[in-house]
Amino acid sequence: MRFHSRLTSLAACALTVAALTGAPAEASAVSGQAAAVSAHGSAGFAKGVPAAALAARSAAWGAPCGPPFVQDDKLLGPVFLPHTFPLDKILAGYRRYGGLIPADFLRRYLNPVTDFYRFPPDSGFAHAGGFSNARVLVTQVKLPIGYRVDRFGGEGGAFLAPYGTPFPARALPPSNLNNVPGDPHLCNYHVYRVIRPFYVDGGPAAPAFQQPGQGEQFHTLARYIPGAPANPDGEVSIGWLVDNGYLLPLN
Repeated sequence: MRFHSRLTSLAACALTVAALTGAPAEASAVSGQAAAVSAHGSAGFAKGVPAAALAARSAAWGAPCGPPFVQDDKLLGPVFLPHTFPLDKILAGYRRYGGLIPADFLRRYLNPVTDFYRFPPDSGFAHAGGFSNARVLVTQVKLPIGYRVDRFGGEGGAFLAPYGTPFPARALPPSNLNNVPGDPHLCNYHVYRVIRPFYVDGGPAAPAFQQPGQGEQFHTLARYIPGAPANPDGEVSIGWLVDNGYLLPLN
């Protein structure tokens, strides 16, 4: 029932705004919440704005990466995205929902049983030729000392990407951009430098969540690291790699 109510509410809101304004359905999902900020200067989070002004505008209109969230639903991601380096570059060209209205996006990708997103099989790695029954494009990769990696997500996860990989190429859901209460990392974005080499599974990300994917992703697995604890999926967390001298946080 909760899933059905969410979809009904989102569809009604998006279609009403689109009908009244003539705006594209995808844009209408956030236009109502963003319009006030645009009218008062959407560049309020850009470079060169004094910190006090940024804080005041964040308090009045909402912070980059939330809150507020689209339709007050964290699954749909934040209303406002950052305009500061490096996140502005990483998010360049990103179209949330890939042209779908929020209701259709959730209907396509949300699991109504868990009330969370469905993720691609095979740890999210692409398949040869884009065919789901073709071989998985994954290989063992060594991350050398000095190499920079990043991720959108907490340190309990087990995926990394080369530093600066465009967000659309990561094929992540919009909720991965949400700020986490009590965590100072804007957009839950973490950057690391490899300070002790280790092996991972690497390969292109499969298209997902209306995003093209194909960016390189790294899957951290316990079998490649002597003594590393494994979760039920055989993964070792990013937090463990930090605590045990493999990764150095940079932000």
